[in-house]
Amino acid sequence: MIDLTGKRAIVFGVASEDSIAWAICKWLAKAGAKITLSYQTRFRSRLYGLTKDVDFVENMSECDVAYEEQVRDFFNSLEGKFDMIVHAIGYAPASALEKPLIYTSEADFNTALTISAYSLQRIVRHSLRKLNPNSSIITLTYLGSTRVVPGYRLMGVAKAALESFVRELSNDIGTAGHRINAISSGPIKTLAASHVPGFDNILGFMKHTAPLRRNVYQDDVGKAAVFLLSDLSSGISGQTIFVDGGFNSVALPSDIEKVTFQD
Repeated sequence: MIDLTGKRAIVFGVASEDSIAWAICKWLAKAGAKITLSYQTRFRSRLYGLTKDVDFVENMSECDVAYEEQVRDFFNSLEGKFDMIVHAIGYAPASALEKPLIYTSEADFNTALTISAYSLQRIVRHSLRKLNPNSSIITLTYLGSTRVVPGYRLMGVAKAALESFVRELSNDIGTAGHRINAISSGPIKTLAASHVPGFDNILGFMKHTAPLRRNVYQDDVGKAAVFLLSDLSSGISGQTIFVDGGFNSVALPSDIEKVTFQD
């Protein structure tokens, strides 16, 4: 087991018990890390319920990453230094997911890109003075960043921007020894995923097609996150690491001859 005793992490994006971010918190805690949580006001009561019986959360503070001043004030309020940051944030207005991308409004585009992608840059920028040397940062992305996934639409564009930020930021912060990477997980049932049209069909196709012939779960991502946040990944930065049962490596199902098509 990786030992993170004495290490401190900041986690953005816990919204419920089934959040990937919460799974990451639990795996970090198993490794010995202490965690500070950032939350939106609408999730406050849910987070207090999640954390009331745990001893690994040392602090919780409200912060809406859509606003520069809130991120600034969040980091100003923190005491001491930190070693790890988890950015597990993604959002697009429902109106943008209900129609083809060509009809996306500028307002919805700006909202999705600001919250899902630019927020990473905002967090990293304000965090630098609070990070110990050789810290590690991760974010969460999805295959829809590079391929068309039905129903994902504007979020695919936002995740593409997010992955580009990871590459660029790795160069910006690497001279100080800091690392940043993205985990691209397979589809997982979470509160956010429930808003993607046809999500159950996506889960079924992945299970049928992925080399491991199964869906991935929150814990799969949590374990990969602990690795990327630990010193065991000290030579890895600017990368998108797939945790999807190998799905990204397959073009077509192995039993494609059994699939029927209608002209």
